Amino acid sequence: MNDNINKKAEEQSEFVRSVLSLSPDDIVKDKKKKTPLDFIIDNIRIIILIICGGVLIWSLHYLIGALVHYQMAYEIYNDIGNVVMGNDGNNGAGILLPSIKNPTSPNYSECQDLSSDNLNQIITVKPINAEYEIIRNKLYSIKELYPNLYGWIVLPNTKINYPIMQADDNDYYLDHSYTGSYLRAGAIFADFRCKERLLDNKNLVVYGHHMTDSSMASMFRSLDNFLDEDFFRNNNTVYVYTLDGMYTYKVISVYETNMYYPYIQTSFGSDMSFVKFAREIAGNSIYDSEGYELSTSSHLLTLSTCNNRTEDGRLAVHALLVDIYENS
Repeated sequence: MNDNINKKAEEQSEFVRSVLSLSPDDIVKDKKKKTPLDFIIDNIRIIILIICGGVLIWSLHYLIGALVHYQMAYEIYNDIGNVVMGNDGNNGAGILLPSIKNPTSPNYSECQDLSSDNLNQIITVKPINAEYEIIRNKLYSIKELYPNLYGWIVLPNTKINYPIMQADDNDYYLDHSYTGSYLRAGAIFADFRCKERLLDNKNLVVYGHHMTDSSMASMFRSLDNFLDEDFFRNNNTVYVYTLDGMYTYKVISVYETNMYYPYIQTSFGSDMSFVKFAREIAGNSIYDSEGYELSTSSHLLTLSTCNNRTEDGRLAVHALLVDIYENS
């Protein structure tokens, strides 16, 4: 038995000696040496992290910039909207009404040549639309400051309450406000091919961005409302005011298309080619509209915006002129 005890003691002593004799190299496992492939993978990871960081910084910059421009657009267009459609001509943007000018003295020699029919026409009192006359007065004020003003557009029950501008091309107002300052939201503007007098156009084409904001100045985003059938049928009146008169339209067609479809045509070779065009775009509508007639004497208003679902996608809203109040 003593032999067994001595044997075990020797074994334990041998184990202790072996442990005490271990060096750090014996305890720590050799690190695996990196291969060229490992270095490549590490560099790729670093590059990916740098790219992700750059994308994050760019995204934050873009988001903050977009919010800033949305706020700018809201302030700019909210002010001018209050001026024209509000009750106070000096409200908001500080645009003053023009001073009343003294009437020009009559030319008596010409008056002597007037017939009784001419005189009756002159003294006949024309009904005055007080709403329009107030708005026209304000439009004169704005046009003095911003000569590119074409008119004003209002769609009840939407946020569309904007000046219509017109430049020498269809690019300028894509990123400029009605004041001419840079603005991502741009402006609502008439096609440069359209004539100055509204009734000289068979198809007045007006453009606006489809903004992604919901609570600020959304430009033509509200046109999406017409994709809802209930809205299409119950909120289909559009008003356009110019220095020549007030024009009331009824929406007769709404559909999605692309930038290559010629729905923004402004000139027509003949009256019948216009009627053919009008009937085609009316037939494109996702909802049927009744109670209107398209003829050679018709006038259309086309509102165009991006649909934000495809790169070349467009949303088209067409309206028929149904009532006119012309400036005397």
